This record gives sequence, structure tokens and C-alpha cells, in this order.
Amino acid sequence: MNELQIEARQLSKRYGSLVAVDELSFSVNAGEVLGFLGPNGAGKSTTMKMLTGFLTPTAGTAEINGHDIVNDSLAARRCIGYLPEGAPSYGEMTVRSFLEFIARARGFEGKDALRAAGAAIERLNLDGVPEQPIETLSKGFKRRVGLAQAIIHDPSVLILDE
Repeated sequence: MNELQIEARQLSKRYGSLVAVDELSFSVNAGEVLGFLGPNGAGKSTTMKMLTGFLTPTAGTAEINGHDIVNDSLAARRCIGYLPEGAPSYGEMTVRSFLEFIARARGFEGKDALRAAGAAIERLNLDGVPEQPIETLSKGFKRRVGLAQAIIHDPSVLILDE
């Protein structure tokens, strides 16, 4: 039996009278892939933002590897790699300096941060651009940099928004 990694129970988000997510329940086991399909405004990104701790649910709850996204948010977020739509980055930073910054933000120190950034660069085939400012990269390379930051700490749960 696979280990349960994400469990959402009656997850809801309301903005006044607008219901963005309405009592959504689902679970994802280790090794499974789940995709959300639906029209614009269906609540896909809102759900991902709740799972990653960027938004607090109005009602319901979810757990990431057994950690409640509200009551144990930090532990839940440590398990997640997240690539939001239009992933923000610091365009003036080089790919390497940005990934080293992210590694340190994820708890790597000293040479471990350098190694984590180097491994992400290699894993995402960014070897040709590590000293290039992010703002000068093509859209495809920028997406790869975004994915590199999402996986730099080898998360057990990866959430990708478009």
C-alpha cells in the first residue's frame, strides 16, 4: 500500500459571497500524479495555494505527509516543492546565485547550499546558463529555473501550477 502524501477534507475557500473552492476532498498517495482540469476561475490555483500554505482555507483542512497545512504549516511546507504560475524570481540575479539563495532559504548552509544549487543546475540542464541573469533567459529556461527552485530540496510532494 502506498503512503498517503496529500489528503484534503472538505477544503473550502470563500471571498465574501464568492465561493472559489467548495468542500473539495481528495487524496494522493506516494508515486501518484494528480492533475486539476477546469475552466478559468474553477479554483485550481486557489486549491494549490491552500495546499502550499499561501492561502488559509475558509473551512476544511488538508495534510501533507501527515502535517496539517494550518496547524503544522512549516512542517507541511518543508515537504513541498512549489512552482506557481508565472513563478516569481529575481531577474537581476544569475541562475546560480538565485538557486543558492533558494537553497539557503530551504535550510542548506555553506557548501551544502552550493552543492544543492549545482545539482539542480545539472538536473534541469541549466549548465549553459548558470552565470546568466534570469531576466535574459528564454521563457523555457526561466521555467526550468523555476522548476529547479521547486525541487532543490528534493521534496516528497511537488505542486506545479501550469
